[in-house]
Amino acid sequence: MQATLRFGIAALVGFGLCGLALGQGDWPQRPIRIVAPYAAGGAGDESARAIADGLSKALGQPVVVDNKPGAGGVIGADLVAKSPADGYTLLAGANGTLINPIIHRKLPYAASDLVPVSGVSFSPSLIVADPDIGVKTLAELQAHAKTDPRGIFFGTTGVGSTGHFSGEMIKAALGVPFTFVQYKGSGETNLALGSHQVQLISDVPNVSLVNLGKAGKVRMLAVASDKRMPQLPQVPTTAEAGFPSIRMIHWLGLFAPKGTPPAILDRLNAAAQAFVTSPAERANMAARNSEPMVGNRAQFSAFVDSETARLGKMARELKMIAE
Repeated sequence: MQATLRFGIAALVGFGLCGLALGQGDWPQRPIRIVAPYAAGGAGDESARAIADGLSKALGQPVVVDNKPGAGGVIGADLVAKSPADGYTLLAGANGTLINPIIHRKLPYAASDLVPVSGVSFSPSLIVADPDIGVKTLAELQAHAKTDPRGIFFGTTGVGSTGHFSGEMIKAALGVPFTFVQYKGSGETNLALGSHQVQLISDVPNVSLVNLGKAGKVRMLAVASDKRMPQLPQVPTTAEAGFPSIRMIHWLGLFAPKGTPPAILDRLNAAAQAFVTSPAERANMAARNSEPMVGNRAQFSAFVDSETARLGKMARELKMIAE
């Protein structure tokens, strides 16, 4: 997966600068809005605000973040899908953007109503356990779950969420029973783990969660990737732990309404990529335990298609249908 998120930086920056020089014309002439289908203060909101600042500086217009949480991201996505295709309204999308059209029987918009523009950032999901259950590895978790008649209580933020997919992957790979407990957001799942309401979560490695792990208040078992995180070199990957099928990333990308002119989409991608690959933003992302998602529009679209197929297959096999 990592290879799909990167290509030559030198070529990219050259493309970005060239793209920014083209088509200055009439767009943009007024502020741009990025709709974030998340509550303010979370990791997704933080990343959306960072890219908004970068786009504002590159395009010379204010770029504001408009938080529209609710319905697992459907409210925000629907708003953008029905907005004018003029480049002034974008969606800060993630896994939910791809999977909602698959798991919901009825949606007020179609998946094709949103067009991929640019990746922004990504980080592997961090699998974290309650230290009270006394496990330090996924293999030990597997052995513990097989002897505990209660199984494992796993905290998620709802059906189809990134954490839920991670949980289903872990459950299948370990071959042990899970009980999924739904919460309203990552903050609540982290609190549930810390207060021993659940024994396991898989979440974005935000600074707060990582600090809890470093303090020994939660146990970091693995990152759901084939590459260790530079910020957590002591935490093994799921592949190293013997469970390579557990692979999940948290990512953020920009989407636009279908019909937005390609020239505008190209300028947005170039501006976004010039920002996320800048040394300053790379350092900022590293401090947030994430990395830039590098690629032109075609590459981001290919990533979206690949993840939609992978997660969609899993959703259908598990019958993850939301009414």
